[in-house]
Parts: sequence; structure tokens; C-alpha cells
Amino acid sequence: MATTREPTQFAFRSQKDVGVCNAPPTSSAVELAVKPTEEVRSLKYSPDGQYLAWSVSSEIRIVDAQTLAAVAVINHSGAVDVQFSPKGTYLITWERFSKVEDAEPIPNLKVWDSASGELKGGFIQKSYSTNALQWTDDEKYCVKLFAGEVRFYTPDALKKAALTLKLDGITEFSVSPGLSPSIAVFVPERKSKMALVHMYTVGNFARPAANKTLAKADKVEFYWHSLGTNLLVLTQTDVDKTGRNYYGESNLLFMAAAGNFDCRVILDREGPIHDVAWNPVEKEFVVVYGYMPAKTALFNHRVEMVFDFGIAPRNFVRFNPHGRVLSIAGFGNLSGQIDLWDRKKLKKICTVDGHGASFCEWGPDGRYLMAATLSPRLRVDNGIRIWHYSGALVYRQEMDVLYQVDWRPAPVSRFPQRSALSPVPDGIAVAADATAQKNSKPAGAYRPPHARNRGVDDTSAPRSLSDMAERKAFGGAVGQRVVPGATPKVTPGASPDMTASSGEKKKRRNRKKNKDDTENAGNKKSNGDTADASYQAATAAPVAESGGLSGEIDVLKKIKQLKKKLGQIENLAKRRDQGELLEDNQLTKIETKPQIESEIAALGGRLSSLSSQQ
Repeated sequence: MATTREPTQFAFRSQKDVGVCNAPPTSSAVELAVKPTEEVRSLKYSPDGQYLAWSVSSEIRIVDAQTLAAVAVINHSGAVDVQFSPKGTYLITWERFSKVEDAEPIPNLKVWDSASGELKGGFIQKSYSTNALQWTDDEKYCVKLFAGEVRFYTPDALKKAALTLKLDGITEFSVSPGLSPSIAVFVPERKSKMALVHMYTVGNFARPAANKTLAKADKVEFYWHSLGTNLLVLTQTDVDKTGRNYYGESNLLFMAAAGNFDCRVILDREGPIHDVAWNPVEKEFVVVYGYMPAKTALFNHRVEMVFDFGIAPRNFVRFNPHGRVLSIAGFGNLSGQIDLWDRKKLKKICTVDGHGASFCEWGPDGRYLMAATLSPRLRVDNGIRIWHYSGALVYRQEMDVLYQVDWRPAPVSRFPQRSALSPVPDGIAVAADATAQKNSKPAGAYRPPHARNRGVDDTSAPRSLSDMAERKAFGGAVGQRVVPGATPKVTPGASPDMTASSGEKKKRRNRKKNKDDTENAGNKKSNGDTADASYQAATAAPVAESGGLSGEIDVLKKIKQLKKKLGQIENLAKRRDQGELLEDNQLTKIETKPQIESEIAALGGRLSSLSSQQ
């Protein structure tokens, strides 16, 4: 008997609101029984998807994520962050540390029972960190770093450590997932001693299961495989002694938890390592590395490159929960393009526009990718967008202020993997991407307000405020002062093009004004205007038919201007290819390159024709 699939869900918080929505294919808002009336400081689902909690200045509220019914209300003020233990049994809160003189410091990192709201204990944690208190997957131990040691506590006895790992100089640690947890610790360089990464099996601290010395490392990030059997260590120095990178030098190390294999990941491109991601199903990983535009490559469990995804301005990578579809994107100061790849066929599916996103994550069913623009990273265009892995935008919600958004976790076994990637399900309305439409609109050149809504070649319109003032003062054409009864100034023996004013040159470029110019010349002659006949002929002749030296000069000027524009376009294209984020009007300008090249070629032919006539 077929069962109805439970819809996926996501939650978001704005300044004074919490919202819960069913994700595609349902895409419907879910009403909360109690809405917050104060500023919402933090929002979090439990890793198993059972609970949803948020904190305001006066309390912490825990609800059932499925029914949204209240589970517990903790009357505790000051919490600015909430986290859950792996099974959701315990809630961890953090508040800003404060110390009263001549008094014992009050714990500001606290552990609560999620179902009852009972306080289990607390610790002193001066600086904020989302992983200050780490857990084993079975919730047997919670783990915290102290000076020179890592302590393991049981949740029911948080005042005394059950296990202690002592090692001088530890600055960072990470507990692995999996049934047989390991712990990796990092000791930075000290005096003449090299930096170290040790890996221990939890409960057996007599000797490390694996060791790795590091020549260049001031800090590290740990990336565990979902089974906890392999570890990637991203090392970073504060200063790059070669002077090539302002942000320091980075390297990537591979370590097996069993201690039978470790090595440095050899990368064939110089520059920083931007992001790393494990395939959650297979023992393989993807690295984005190198100076922009960066390279993205797939490596197997023997640290051999399997596939090259190419070079592009990218700095972010994520597998979907099934390990079938891969998203490679460029966020931050990059353009926000997201490439979706089929891992099985190693073929790119499509590219979508996630411009401005500061959050990007796959849904638990592996079919939908969410990107959100959040404050304070960006204070404009805040909102949520969701794409189907085929590239169709299936959900969009714009907001004035959006601080956080999260998928509700769910076991991947609830969403069986399909043998082939399926199209967008029936019944989903594919939304129009407002960002793409906004970016696709050509910006064009700036024109002052008084010159807008006129044709480009409308020479009768004032081109500047000074031209407008001239016209009002003297009643003449734009760029030309006309004094009633005066004779136009003509230099004897000079070409009409060289003696004519800029206003007359503009008239000659416009064929539609030729008749008016001829009539004006005739009127001037009948009023006693003794201008040279060659001058009147010049005012009646369009530029397209002019020849000789003056015609060549006009063409050369135009070619010079177009070549200058072409050089600017090539510089913009080079900056774009190097990963720099350009404005919409700059991207539009790059697209005009073929048109300008064709205009230069046409003017070159015209110049040859004029030269042959001489």
C-alpha cells in the first residue's frame, strides 16, 4: 500500500517574526499557535527534525516541528543562540558573558532538557562559538575544550568530567560522527616545534590512532566524512610569507581514522582553498581551490583526482543528501552563479542565478536547492528562492528583512533515490526569477532627465544644461549662438567642415534637418547675409555625402572613439573573468562588443572609400 510522503519543511526568522513553510511540491505556509512579540534572536531545528526552538529576550520556546504544538517554554532571558544535541534530547543556549566583581562567574553556556525545560547544568564560555559544546552521535558524551585538555561529560553529570584528554597547547578539536566516535585535536606551532594534529578513539587516550605534523598551520578546520572514518584537515596560516596571498597560505590534509593512511592533498593550482565537501554516500570529496577563477576537482578515497569540473569564479560546493547532484557556486563578492552537476554521469545539468545569496543548502529530499539573501550581509533584496535540480525556480518569497532560514532535517531513507533524475513534479508552478529579469534589462548609457524620451539622433534636443541655457538666451540651435542680423563667421580658404560651428556639424549629420537648413540659409541671404556660397552648400550637405579631408577626419574621430570603447569593454571582460563582481550596466556594456567591432569594420571600409576618391 502506497503511503503519502510527508512534505519537507523550512523555517525562517525576521526581526520580530518566525515563519514555517511546507517546501515544494506543497509550498504552503503553516500557522504558528503563538507568534513571538519580541525580537527573535535565534532559530534552530533539532538534528533529527523533531523539535523547532527559537529565543527572544525573555524566553526560549520549543515546539514540535511536525504539529507546531508547544513542547516547553523556558523562562530564561538573555539567550542569543540555541543549539540541539544530535538526537534533540538536550537544548544548548549561549548568552553574553558578564562577571560581577567579587562574585563567582555565572555559567553562560547552559544545557536544558528539551522535553521538560529543566536545566541540566552549565559552563563558562566567554567567546561565542556554535560548536563550543560538541556531542557524540549517541549523546553519551558532551565535549568541551579547556586550557590544555578536552573534557568529556555525561549529560546527567555536568559538574565532573567522565573522561579527560590532556595535551598542552590544544586550541581546536572536533568529535567525529558515527557509531565509534573519534576526536581530532590541533596544537599550533610553538617556538621550534611544528604544529600537530592528533586523532584518538574516544575512551582510549593512551596513544593517538593517527598523527600528522604540519609545517605551516596557525589554525585548522575539520571536515569529517558522514561515517566518521576519514577526515580532511584544512590548514591556514595568518600570513603568506611568499607575499602572494593577503589572507595567508592554505593546505589540505587527508587522514584515516584507523591511522593506516594519511597524506597531503596535492592541488595543481596555486592559491587559497575556498571550500571542501564530502560526498555523504561515497568516500570521495570535492575541493574548490586556486586564485580566481578557481578550479573545482573531485578526488577519491586514495586522494587521486577523478574528475575536473573546470575553471570558473566559484568558492562554494555542496552535495545533495543522496550524493547524486552537486552544486558549485560563487557567492560573496562573486556573481552568485550556481552550477548543478549530475555526479553519476559527471555532466552539468544547468546553471541558475543565486545573485546575492548568503545561504545555500539542499533540502533533505535531495531534489530542491534553497538560496537566501540575508541581513546584515545584504540589507536589500532579502528573500528565499528554491530551485528543482532541473534548474526550474519553483518557489520565491521576498522579504524586507530576513535574518535566518533553515531546512527541517529528515533522514535520507525517507526519500528513496531515483535511478534517473526526474523532471519538475506535476502541479508545481514554475516561478519567474525576478533577479534574472532585473539583471537581463539593459541599463544603457546615462542620460540627464531633460534629454530622456528623445531619439538618440535628435540633435535638436539640448545635450547639457549649458546648451539649454545658450538656446534660451540666443534662440539658436544647440551648441550655436545665433545673433540676429549677424553674418556667420567663415575663415577664407578653409574647408566648410573646419569653419562650421559644432551646431552646424550636428545639423549636417542629421538628414532630416537638411531641408530646414537650406531654407534658413536662403532666408539669411535675402536679409543681407553675405556668407560665402561654399558655406551655405556645406550646411545643406549631409555628412554621409561629404568627402575630402573633412570626411576622413570625421570618420577617424568616430573610429578612435569606438576603439576607446572597445578597450574599456575588454578591460571589463578581463575583470569579470577574474571573478570580480560587475554592475548590471557593465555586463550590458560587455555584450555590445560585437556591435562595436562591426561598426569599426564598416567605418574602416568607408575610410578606404574616401581615400580612393581623393
